[in-house]
Amino acid sequence: MPEWSVSIERSEYHEESFTVTATMVLHTVKDEEESLQEKVMKKKYYCKNNKRKKQPPFSDCDTFKFTDYDWIGFDLDNTICRYKVGETMRLEYDLIANYMVNRYGYEPELLLPFDDDVDFLQKGLILDIKKGNFLKCSSSGRILRATHGMRPMIRDEIAAVYGKERVWEPVVEFMRTLNDHPVNGKSPVLRSFKDYFDMPAALAMARAIDAQDNAEGGPAEEYDIWPDVHVAMCNMYRREHFRKDAGGFFPELRHHPEKYIYEASDRLKKWLKAINEHTYTALISGSSIDYASHIASYVLGPDWRDYFDSMICTAKKPGFFTSDRPFRCLVGPDDGDVVPTHQLRIDGTYSGGNWRDLLGLIKQESNTDQPHCLYVGDHLAQDVLTPSKEGLDTVAIVEELAAEGMVGDPMEHDAGCDLMSSYWGSFFTADGNNSILGIERINTLYAGVPLKHSRLAVPCLEAVARHPIRHQFEAFSQDTSGFFPGDPVILHF
Repeated sequence: MPEWSVSIERSEYHEESFTVTATMVLHTVKDEEESLQEKVMKKKYYCKNNKRKKQPPFSDCDTFKFTDYDWIGFDLDNTICRYKVGETMRLEYDLIANYMVNRYGYEPELLLPFDDDVDFLQKGLILDIKKGNFLKCSSSGRILRATHGMRPMIRDEIAAVYGKERVWEPVVEFMRTLNDHPVNGKSPVLRSFKDYFDMPAALAMARAIDAQDNAEGGPAEEYDIWPDVHVAMCNMYRREHFRKDAGGFFPELRHHPEKYIYEASDRLKKWLKAINEHTYTALISGSSIDYASHIASYVLGPDWRDYFDSMICTAKKPGFFTSDRPFRCLVGPDDGDVVPTHQLRIDGTYSGGNWRDLLGLIKQESNTDQPHCLYVGDHLAQDVLTPSKEGLDTVAIVEELAAEGMVGDPMEHDAGCDLMSSYWGSFFTADGNNSILGIERINTLYAGVPLKHSRLAVPCLEAVARHPIRHQFEAFSQDTSGFFPGDPVILHF
């Protein structure tokens, strides 16, 4: 590595940090041919390492600022990359339904148009796998509404199946982590639908249950449909399908990204660049590097990698935050050798990994024993609840805010009709006490996650990019609401 000298023409001191505001002239001492990328990284490190790293504790827990953090991680899908979720869910449903009919011989009713029953879908539904019932639960585990297949169940029917208190014990256990994969090797008894990549599978499952109930022999004591739905769903997202241009989902996103993905606005790009100039940032995605690079290039441009210090793909959240899976280098799109912890670089691109080792690197680079760390993502289990329990602050991306409308802000969601449901009611509250106004009225399991585990909840990053990075937001607390730019309308009438 060649030696560097840095000359600074002028500097200014600000209350929050020491910032170099004038031109920095970089001189190579040994190697005039060193790449521009390394020069940029050296300049970036110089600026960051001269900020005052040991920040005081947050002065007011009722407020939030992005500039309070030494490190900020961003999810990719539905966070940095904003999907056109209506078109994406239609594609996903068609692929699942065709796979089930053509591979497993399910009834052709599954091939009916997605739009005929889109009203059935909502984020946060829980499937009782054996009974074929879909449940919408409260933050205390109580079943608020339920259907068998797509047929609504009345309260007496729910009580007959789950008890007069309408509480199913597996849901109570599930609420602790929102992880529906048993760790003891037993077969799962429930499946939750947490994001727009698996919600269409709920409709395929419901239609398959209805088809079986209407067939000769009538309803079953137990249903064995979910394993087939799960295989059909997972087949779309197999890692090797992107490079092979196979499976239906990846070919569409590869060849027609404009149909399914929004490009980031210039305002959001400037905001992300400003964040990256102020603090260390990382892009942490469960996607493979080839797909992640493809969509990041479409959203941010061919220079997308310059927006973040670190890039971590195939992160396998939520395990990334709780396990000790090693970081690996990349050989093309494939995982390479394990990278020893002491060789990790803040500007590296890796696969896998774990939060403990990354935190150690952040401590080293930020020169503080207790760095303030923030993670921003949409998946309420993987990106919000789990990192919160591991000591990170979080910002939740909740697109239902724009779909259902916010107090005092006209922002709308292009797929609002697809995300609102008369079957299930509001994402935020259902069958609650209408005399209660404000965030105290939230009573659903998934809408309650940001209240307990986030500092802020926004419909998309474009909403916060309206303001400078030092803007002070109200945060979730006993006295304030962290929904921005406004509370869900349903909470105030």
